[in-house]
Amino acid sequence: MYAQDFNELGFICSNWPLKSEQPTLLFVHGAGLNHAQWQAQMIGLRDKANLVAVDLPGHALSAHHDGEQSITAYADTLAELSEYLNCQQLVLVGHSMGGAVCLEFAIRHLQHLSGLVLLNTGARLKVMPEILEKIHMDYPGFVQMMTNQAMTDGADIELLEPVSDLMLQSDLQTVINDFSACNRFDRMDNLSEITCPTLVLSAEKDMMTPPKYGKFLSDQLPDSHFEVIDGAAHLSPIEHPQEVNSAIGRFIHSL
Repeated sequence: MYAQDFNELGFICSNWPLKSEQPTLLFVHGAGLNHAQWQAQMIGLRDKANLVAVDLPGHALSAHHDGEQSITAYADTLAELSEYLNCQQLVLVGHSMGGAVCLEFAIRHLQHLSGLVLLNTGARLKVMPEILEKIHMDYPGFVQMMTNQAMTDGADIELLEPVSDLMLQSDLQTVINDFSACNRFDRMDNLSEITCPTLVLSAEKDMMTPPKYGKFLSDQLPDSHFEVIDGAAHLSPIEHPQEVNSAIGRFIHSL
């Protein structure tokens, strides 16, 4: 893997420079997370496409990027990155908040896109007030609660601990900004504008963004395919990487 940056926006990639004959998957992480959540995809899909996992402003490799931390600003920042990457076939892959960023990108910058993959996300991502209060008052407790809710019961401790570590590494204000941005996000009325091919992946046991969120997305998007990962919870890319990678691989091949 290669670590790169563009105007203090950090990302890792499987090839550098990108191979012009291959499609490029640009992975966008969830709230409070970073590029490391995509490790299994960066390994498992490396023969399918150019792979780029970005850190949004204020996160990990992009900690010094002073961009605004909102869904709209994140999308516009990714549009700048996509122009810099100058790839011929760009597919955005977003998880949870990252999926919201991808939806916003598609509404604002559709001309850059060949496709979308939306994992465990929705057109509206309301956050309960007690969640925001928990982040402020007891961040370690919040991380423990979120980790437990985002993984299936009995999840391997070797998976749980790295996820907790990822969130604990995040700057508290950045996490607050992420969840506040999710709470403000609502594109329920704009989905018909997204005309590029889209794969919507939900997880059967996702308590945070249940499959009905994905089904709504798929029903409203003009060119979409909907799948549910059996037995998976919110962090399906980490806990069920083979199933997620296979679905993404099939989608890329269909393009």
